[in-house]
Amino acid sequence: MTSSSELISAGVLLAEFDRALDRVEPRGTDVAPETRLEWLRLARRVQSRVEALTGLLTAEADQAQASLRTAGTPLASWLGMGETLSRREAAGAVLRARSLAEHPRVGRAASEGQINTGQAQAISRVLGELAAQLDANQQVHAEQVMLSLAAQLDSQELAGAAGRVLAEVVPVAAGELDGQRLQRAAELAHRQRSLRFFRDGASIRFDGSLPRLEGEAFIALVAAHHEARRRTAIEARDPLAEDTPEQRRADALIALIEAARRAKPAPGVGVARIVVKLDYDTLKTAAVGAGILTTGGEPLSAGDLRRACCDAEVIPVVLGSHSEILDVGRDHRLVTPPIRTALTQRDSGCVFPGCDVPDAACDAHHIEPWWLGGPTSLDNLVLFCHHHHGLVEPAKFTNRDQWEVRIADDGLPELLPPKRLDPQRKPIRHRKHGGTGRPASEPSTTRPSTTRPDPTQSGWDDPSLCA
Repeated sequence: MTSSSELISAGVLLAEFDRALDRVEPRGTDVAPETRLEWLRLARRVQSRVEALTGLLTAEADQAQASLRTAGTPLASWLGMGETLSRREAAGAVLRARSLAEHPRVGRAASEGQINTGQAQAISRVLGELAAQLDANQQVHAEQVMLSLAAQLDSQELAGAAGRVLAEVVPVAAGELDGQRLQRAAELAHRQRSLRFFRDGASIRFDGSLPRLEGEAFIALVAAHHEARRRTAIEARDPLAEDTPEQRRADALIALIEAARRAKPAPGVGVARIVVKLDYDTLKTAAVGAGILTTGGEPLSAGDLRRACCDAEVIPVVLGSHSEILDVGRDHRLVTPPIRTALTQRDSGCVFPGCDVPDAACDAHHIEPWWLGGPTSLDNLVLFCHHHHGLVEPAKFTNRDQWEVRIADDGLPELLPPKRLDPQRKPIRHRKHGGTGRPASEPSTTRPSTTRPDPTQSGWDDPSLCA
């Protein structure tokens, strides 16, 4: 270990390192393969430590407002002035540095080479997610747990380790806290959803962000078209079968777009597939604890799960004591084609007042949730577009003043506004069911739904958002 008397400043070290790089021989001619691999491994370690040091220096400069004092400009702008960095790259560097500065132990571990920069960023993100649920001592404990996990987990695995951390730090309340975390993450993903297009000569470039549930469905669709094209090309001995994976995915997306242009939409087709995993002992004791995963292996928030299962294929998978698969049940369509047809005839699309999304683009929503034993029958189902389905679907961990739906005495759906809009919560209907968009003159005498508040954000109840 280096003594304090031997330590030098970051500036001196970096200047010496920069000069030393000028003396590096560009090509090693007579070097054994084993030596080349040793050099590569060492170079990557040095690169990671320098990146961590760069992040710490960036954070220190940001905290000291160095660029404002010397150049009168924010640090992100200052970085772009002296380097060929885009605004996005510069802003990202500052944000990552701030996250690193919030967890000095993580930054120190990265600069000492104990973890790489990818692991440091993953740890910082997880600790940021958990900060609101843990007190100061628990946050310190969580940081220690994450650093110990970094010895055996890569950055992607660390990014999904929040549940393991909670189980270690707060074992009694870990399940509920993890559910709350997943719900917050789902809400954040919804707020951050985006899609941008850029016309670039003869090409269209785009990027964006989707919530996990919808993103997994998109990946599954592209993957299905991708696999079909790959197999077809190989069988036909098509030279294009040697295209890159990125090119084949692009071809798959093009095929998906063409299929969507030609297809006649069928209600209920292309619904989500939910895999419910129960270990054998849990199954024997008839408990309801289960691991709910998307086909990509990621956990869903409770709200996303309930919304997806309203009109999904539910497949039970029974696991043994060593997580081996003992049995895979047949999928169960919760809404049968005859019920869907009757539902379409009654509702003719989304029933939320002011929404004109057609029935083919709607989900079948259980008024009394299926997970509380609600029947899959016409008098317990209504059609909602994706946006308004999220608005009325109940969630477990919050107390939001939300919209509710029920079936009135005449067999037609009506909605109860949240108290913030109508303290008396007088029911309103879609105009196709004789509604005016205003509270009815007399409230229905039918029982309200058993929905519980959903954590969706204010502004979700704007009908114009569901176009």
